[in-house]
Amino acid sequence: MKYKHVFGPVPSRRLGISLGVDLVVNKSCNLNCIFCECGATTEIKELRQSFKDKEEIKNEIKNILKELTPDYITFSGSGEPTLSKDLGEIILYIKNELKYNGRIALITNSVLLNDDKVIEEIQKCDLIVPTLNTLREEVFQKISRSENISIENVKKGIEKLSKSDYKGEIFLELFILENVNDDEKNLEELSDFLKNIRYDKLQINTIARMGAEKNLKAVSHEKLISIKEFLEERKVRNVEIIAKLKEREEKIDINTDLFNNMIEKRSYSDEEINKIYKK
Repeated sequence: MKYKHVFGPVPSRRLGISLGVDLVVNKSCNLNCIFCECGATTEIKELRQSFKDKEEIKNEIKNILKELTPDYITFSGSGEPTLSKDLGEIILYIKNELKYNGRIALITNSVLLNDDKVIEEIQKCDLIVPTLNTLREEVFQKISRSENISIENVKKGIEKLSKSDYKGEIFLELFILENVNDDEKNLEELSDFLKNIRYDKLQINTIARMGAEKNLKAVSHEKLISIKEFLEERKVRNVEIIAKLKEREEKIDINTDLFNNMIEKRSYSDEEINKIYKK
């Protein structure tokens, strides 16, 4: 069959063989982050809606799982997946009807975690990866370039997830940009906030591919190490730096549809591709 909504598996540094599911159309997001690998958001979307035919998405997932056994099915892609009103139904379909024994992950910018309906829908995920880069409004606006959304939306969303009945893992992502959010004051405020938040890992990341703004600078690995040590000195637990992509011993056959869907969303280097796919 022709695949339009699933993609990959993605060369993921965190999730192993990760089959992407894209519930939104390009580029549907409630933020316009300067580091986004999908490019700039041309039109900010704040209201949840159904972007695609959910039965098509279900059929694609059902069919590809006959050919591929991923470590994760990951909701990500062309924008913010929690904007899709079909997210909860498709998660339950994978778990209950397909009896999928692997893990389901959600990668989110955290804004809609303050919505009770969203929290209810994502309870069956095995892993949620929310972004938290700052607690300072001026820094948040510099990064996210949002007009109607403040850092309070993100803060309250992460607090709500932390206090919910969600039983899966939470890997918070801290995306560090040079001269944007890498100062000690920002890190101090984050460390104080995290003392009261339930999470399993705090993963420190920086630019690996070209973002929406081309002049952004990744921080050095040495700087990431110093940030990790600084946070740990302030009693932040389970801090890790995102490792480089590992090469798979058993390479994956390329499914042309899934591969093309993947590279349409963001660019991957030849090195990344060659580490997981057969030539």
